[in-house]
Amino acid sequence: MDRLTAALLRIGQATRAVTLQEAHAVGLTPVQAQTLRWVRRTKRFATTVGNLARHLGTTHATAVGVVDALVARGLLRREPDARDRRVTLLRLTPAGEAAVTRLQRWGHLLAEALAALSPEERAALERGLGAVVWSLRAAGHLDVAEPCRGCVYFEENAAPGSAEPHRCRLIQRFLSDDEAQRDCPDHRPVAVGVPGPLDEAP
Repeated sequence: MDRLTAALLRIGQATRAVTLQEAHAVGLTPVQAQTLRWVRRTKRFATTVGNLARHLGTTHATAVGVVDALVARGLLRREPDARDRRVTLLRLTPAGEAAVTRLQRWGHLLAEALAALSPEERAALERGLGAVVWSLRAAGHLDVAEPCRGCVYFEENAAPGSAEPHRCRLIQRFLSDDEAQRDCPDHRPVAVGVPGPLDEAP
């Protein structure tokens, strides 16, 4: 094993320890905290259990178990999709919104560790890790969701002046500014093979 691979594995170990500490501070497990943040950041029409399972890198049954526990705690609720009643979407309850607010500093310990880097070192690290992230995604080992801008399917200001000015060609749907800024699991970079911006901490 080379030194860079070993360093990445050590960072992964540290990340798990940090997220465990931060989640427990607000009375959640790391996967529960990750799920609540995912529901808050993801496009409202894409918050299905199937997409959650992809994001968590787990089975559908395991994702259902995570959702059931959060529903039982009053942090999540299920609602049918208004456009397709066969589809069930996940929504934060008021208590869930409050929990996500308490998670606003999620990843701050890692951010503090990065603070010692110079701007040039940070830029180089982001480029390098970005390439690794998109390589893992292309191999099917990682799900990366990002907002609309920079996606091949995104038409910005397709209907200027309207409440939903943007359009997604993939799903043939117009989007509000808020929806366009939420993460999408089907995001595809305009320049295929060119790493997109790094996601926030998992």
